[in-house]
Amino acid sequence: MDSRIRKNRIMNMLEKYDEKLLKFYLNEGPAKLKKRLEIRDDELWRIVFDYLIFEKNAVNVCTKKNTNYIHSIFAEKGPNHIKKAFYLDNSKYESTFEEILDFIGIARGAIYEYVRNNSHYFQDLIRNGKAERIRIELGLEKLKYDGVWEEVLDILLECVSFKNFTYSMFEQGLRFFTNMYNTGRTHRSVKNSNEIR
Repeated sequence: MDSRIRKNRIMNMLEKYDEKLLKFYLNEGPAKLKKRLEIRDDELWRIVFDYLIFEKNAVNVCTKKNTNYIHSIFAEKGPNHIKKAFYLDNSKYESTFEEILDFIGIARGAIYEYVRNNSHYFQDLIRNGKAERIRIELGLEKLKYDGVWEEVLDILLECVSFKNFTYSMFEQGLRFFTNMYNTGRTHRSVKNSNEIR
């Protein structure tokens, strides 16, 4: 069968059942939808998925319907996990993913929570000379995210400074306590202590 005719038939079927497909996608996610439709052909799945993403704006609808849940997952596991969960790994879905990043990550602050929650991981990257990887991992490499990137760097600096500050405070406190203990204690010579026994 000609691929153009096949695609037209698929599109007609999608338009006929689009509400059911969208509802299932929103409730169960893309992986379960693919399994439910018993689609094994990647090209066919791409047509169905693209229809839901671009024609029905499924990701945006799902994000608004499940804002709190997606926010908590984003804050815990980060933008790459969200990208994979929505099947948005391909560069053609970049603008769709940016909608989630802008709404959940930046406007609702999930990206800042994620950075704070995983500051030790990002500090290790910086110590190992891989600081440029952080911006890419967070999906902030575009110029429009320069301001957000600066805020992320401030958070990381604050985390590092706080950690170093608390460690130096601990060391100073220990030194102060040792000095105080040593000056308050009664010193006896070794000779006198043997005589007491």
